Parts: sequence; C-alpha cells; structure tokens
Amino acid sequence: MQWLFMQYLQDINHLIIKNKPTIMKKTNITYWILTGLFAAFMFMSATRSLMKPDEAKAFMSTALGYPFYIIAFLSVAKILGVIAILVPGFPKLREWAYAGFFFDLTGALYSLISIHSPASQTYPFFIIIYIVFFGSYILYHKRLKAATI
Repeated sequence: MQWLFMQYLQDINHLIIKNKPTIMKKTNITYWILTGLFAAFMFMSATRSLMKPDEAKAFMSTALGYPFYIIAFLSVAKILGVIAILVPGFPKLREWAYAGFFFDLTGALYSLISIHSPASQTYPFFIIIYIVFFGSYILYHKRLKAATI
C-alpha cells in the first residue's frame, strides 16, 4: 500500500516538473504583456502631462484644486516608476514603484470621485487599469517565487 502511494507521488511530481517550463513560459508571457500595457499607459500619462502642461494645469488646478508644481512631480515620478518596473535586477525598487503606482491610481480615482465625475466614464477605465496593474504585480511575485525554487 505504501509503495503504491509513493509511486503515485512520484508520478505527480514528474508531471509537475515536466509541465513547469510550459507553465512558467505562459506566466512570463502574460507578465510581460500586462507589464508592458501598464508601463505604456503610465508613460503616456506622464508624457502627456509634461508635453501639454496647459491642459494638465487647467484640469489639475481648476477641476481638482491641486497646485501647478504637482504635475511635473507626478510625471517625473511615473517615468521613474516605469523604468523601475521594466529594468530587471532591482526587486526592492520595483516593489516601491508598484506601491507608488497603487497610490497614484488610487489618488486619481479618489480625486475623480470627489469632484463627482460621472461613474460611467470613470469606473470602467479604472477597473481595467487596476486589473492590468494587479495582474502585473501578482505575476511578478509568481515569477520571483518560481526563480527562488
């Protein structure tokens, strides 16, 4: 009986090890797609604010009531965060970048809710962005865990 159980465990272990490269390949591809989409969105958001400062100033100061200098600060922070997420080899820096993006997105959502922005325009966009963001973050940790095993 014990021999059958041990044989069963060996068979399962063989299947897991055999399929692990395929699973990791799918995880890596999905991670890079989601991370690329998220990084592109954040980079375009930052460069738009830097390239068209009059539009950004009008919205940020008039509609939201933020000071002008916050636009450049947030734009530069987003660009640095995108670099931190895309460049391999700095796990602590990447964690901080993900945290910064979470606070940036949550602050933007809260700001739009507080000025009574229409939910039909605001929520679907943020739901998609949060799904891509959390997908990238979760798969990053899955890749990190698989690399240490």
